[in-house]
Amino acid sequence: PLMMDEEEDDGETYKGGGASVIETSVDDDDEDWPEGQVERLHLDDFAEYIGGAVNGKPHGLGSLLYCRDPPDPQGRVEYSGEFRQGVRAGLGSMLWRDGTNFMGEWKRDRPNGFGFEAYPNGSFYQGTFKDDHRDGMGVYEFADGLYYAGGWRQGRRFGSGIATDPMQRKYVLSYDRNGKLLSKHMFWDADEEGSEQGERDVVAQVLKVTVQVRKVAEKARGVAADELRKRSNFEASGFNLAVKNPGARRLASANAEEQEESFKDGGRG
Repeated sequence: PLMMDEEEDDGETYKGGGASVIETSVDDDDEDWPEGQVERLHLDDFAEYIGGAVNGKPHGLGSLLYCRDPPDPQGRVEYSGEFRQGVRAGLGSMLWRDGTNFMGEWKRDRPNGFGFEAYPNGSFYQGTFKDDHRDGMGVYEFADGLYYAGGWRQGRRFGSGIATDPMQRKYVLSYDRNGKLLSKHMFWDADEEGSEQGERDVVAQVLKVTVQVRKVAEKARGVAADELRKRSNFEASGFNLAVKNPGARRLASANAEEQEESFKDGGRG
């Protein structure tokens, strides 16, 4: 594993990406999607959307499945949650093919705000995000239980933080704006004489953020589960696709079973 003062890059790269609608479905009055008519949309990155829609764009609650063949170039499998005018906004959960899973707040089609992100190597981060980068305050915990808790900027450690080493000793670390380690000294527990106010403040801020993250992530998980359930029920009801865009006729003329298979069963490598 990385040592406490080393930099790690999981989750730094923007993995989102919007897509415009190229076809829409017939209207449906299913009250599960109250913020607009229910539509099945095929998007220009070969993703399939089922959920609330307004003016031919995802809006409200819905789920988005990305194509398996050809595989999505950004490695996305599915997103379930809230949309605003065609982009992810609100609470939602995204799964990538490598096993990375983000649950939390979205804005401008990217993770923004409180979120929880789990990585395929067993590590996870819970804290604040800005444009799909860890930014603000948060905790990164490694699979072996070591952690860094403190400030972040554009995906890198920034400002003050507390980390553990393999001997379970705690240290106070300080980083510059580029993630370069500036200083390191032993951390004293809050009830010991050597503890400094600044160290106690870092702990308090991180705890406050993680409590909020857990609340947001739990809500996002619930929203995603509901949308996947509704998608399953919707598929079982035999939704009749009505293609309205000539450019999408190639999809419409394909064998129905083959077409459905191209949007299902996206796995992680």
